[in-house]
Amino acid sequence: MAHHLDTLLEGSPAYGVLDAKDGVVLFRRPGHEREFEALAAETLERAGEEFEAIPLENEDAECDRLFIAPLVEHRSFERSG
Repeated sequence: MAHHLDTLLEGSPAYGVLDAKDGVVLFRRPGHEREFEALAAETLERAGEEFEAIPLENEDAECDRLFIAPLVEHRSFERSG
């Protein structure tokens, strides 16, 4: 499963996406715990040049949200390399 930042921002049945200051929050949807856990683990592994990923836990110490902060902002008016 490709985890390009744009793909993550589309959401899925397993998680939703909320705008946050300096990034977005991916939140787990009820009934999709295993899918979200797998997505979070893979996203944390792939974080690096394009984005930073920070897991957020609930009171049961389960990762139920993931903060994603883009490291490079692409603007529509800038020329691409």
